[in-house]
Amino acid sequence: MKNLIKKRQQIFYSFVLLTTLTSFICFFIWITPSDYLYIYNRPFGSYNSTLGFDHIYCINLPFRSDRREKINVIAKFHNLDIDFVEAINFKDTKTLKHYSASLAPQHKACYASHYKTYELVVSNNYQSALILEDDVDFEINIKDFLNEIQPFLPNDWEMYYLGNCAWDTSNTIYYNGNEFGSDLILSKSFRPACSHAYAVSLKGAQKLLEKLVNISEPVDVALIDLMLEDKIFSLSLSPSIINQWKSKDDPSDISPGAQDEPHNLKNSTLELFGYRRIPY
Repeated sequence: MKNLIKKRQQIFYSFVLLTTLTSFICFFIWITPSDYLYIYNRPFGSYNSTLGFDHIYCINLPFRSDRREKINVIAKFHNLDIDFVEAINFKDTKTLKHYSASLAPQHKACYASHYKTYELVVSNNYQSALILEDDVDFEINIKDFLNEIQPFLPNDWEMYYLGNCAWDTSNTIYYNGNEFGSDLILSKSFRPACSHAYAVSLKGAQKLLEKLVNISEPVDVALIDLMLEDKIFSLSLSPSIINQWKSKDDPSDISPGAQDEPHNLKNSTLELFGYRRIPY
């Protein structure tokens, strides 16, 4: 009889303990839903203030306050910390002399500005950094897109294009969204034109400082050459989730007369805030 009573007491206490624990968990979930979702649905860091990278740099000429304004709008909306790097002006011949490249002044200044940013990545020992030019626009759901892709990003990546001026895919595919109800494709880079939105790992930045010297082509073309020669391991995301903002009232500092067709995003952050492209 005593054993029966003891056994019933044990069952009762176990039930009370289980009920209490379940109630506590449910209460925790109820009062902190965003934290709960972050823990279980956002495990790859894409939702933080640097999109899962260690740092975000944006190359910007000081007099282009119009572009800085747009970047700040993007940063505020997406809750991002973006560190502006002062771009090198093509008229600054004294500074440009320190960079070895057989290029027209505008292209050399662009190359030097990117090279300067690689130096910052290495000197700060960032394991990864997203490098932006100041004429970009973001997909509204960029954090969701990156969260979708990041589990498939190989650990040994050295460059990673989040945007380029072409649909850049190769036969080496790491993620094909068609199998998961998405149109995103992550593949080894083939010819990712433009240099407005790409990430580098620490190892990638170190390689670029070593190999991207004495170039005779614009920096985006020189980067493609390194990829084709298998001197750096680069990935591309297609379609782009960061694109250039091309408009008649926002001329290029490198090719001011260029009239390239804009590559539209599905849902533009800048258009959400009322910015409009003036056609050429």
